[in-house]
Amino acid sequence: MSSTGGLKAYHLLIAGGAAAAVGGLVWYLLKDDKEEVAEKEAKDPEKKLTVDTATKGQVVEILNEILKSQEKMKGIMKELTTSMVKANVAFEEAYQRVKNVQPSDPLERYGLSMTDFDQLLDRYQNDPAVRESIAQIMGAGGPAGTSGPISQKAHSLQKDVIIKVHQFMLQELRSIVEQFQKLGNKSSYDMRTVTIAAQALVGAKVEEKFNLTSEDIEGAVLLNHAQLAVDPEFGRINVQMQDTMTHLMGMDGVGGFGGFF
Repeated sequence: MSSTGGLKAYHLLIAGGAAAAVGGLVWYLLKDDKEEVAEKEAKDPEKKLTVDTATKGQVVEILNEILKSQEKMKGIMKELTTSMVKANVAFEEAYQRVKNVQPSDPLERYGLSMTDFDQLLDRYQNDPAVRESIAQIMGAGGPAGTSGPISQKAHSLQKDVIIKVHQFMLQELRSIVEQFQKLGNKSSYDMRTVTIAAQALVGAKVEEKFNLTSEDIEGAVLLNHAQLAVDPEFGRINVQMQDTMTHLMGMDGVGGFGGFF
C-alpha cells in the first residue's frame, strides 16, 4: 500500500468512494453512541496518539472502530436517503440532518490527521492484522461485504442502464457542488459532513428517478464488473466523479477534509 493508496483508502473508509459515488457509502455511529463515546473519552483523556508513538495494535484498534462505525452508519445513511426521496431537500437541510446523527471522526478522537493515519497505514502495510482489517472495511462497503444477497433489480440491470445511472449521478453531484459554491459561509461547514450530505442527496435523486437503491447499483456494478472495467464511458464518468468530489473536499474557502471519506 503506497502512501497515496493509504490516503485514498481512508477516504473510502470514511466518506464513501467517489468512484462508487453513492454505492459503497461509509458512515459513522448512531446518535445514541455519542454519549457512550463521550463517557469513554472522559475516562481516558490521554488517548491521543502521534505518528511516532502509535503502535501496530493501536492502528488495528482504529481500523476496527472504523469498521464498526461503517456498519452502523450504513443503516443510518439508508434511512437518511429514503427520507429525502421526493422531499426536495435543500443542501443546508441535508447537511443538518447528517450533522445530527454524525459523531466525531475516530481519527480526531485519537488526535491523528488524515496524513498521520496514511503514514501509519504505510508503515504497517505488510502486517497481516492491518491488511485483514483494511480488507474487512473495504469489503463491508458493498454487496460482497454484506450478509444479504444481491437484489433482483441488480441482476436485471444491463451495462447501458448502469452507465446511464452513473451519468445522472455525476450530473446531480455537480449540481450539489454548484449549490455549495454559492454559499457565503462555506468555511463554517465541516467537509466530512458536506461530503456525506452530498452523497445522500445524490442517492435520493437516483432512487426517485430510477427506483434503485445504492445496494441495487452496487450489486449491478459488481455483476457487470468485467464489462464496465473496459468501458471508456464508465471510466470517464468515474474519473469525473472523483475529480468533482476532490474539488468539493478541497474547495477554496473551506478548511481541510474535516479530519478525515
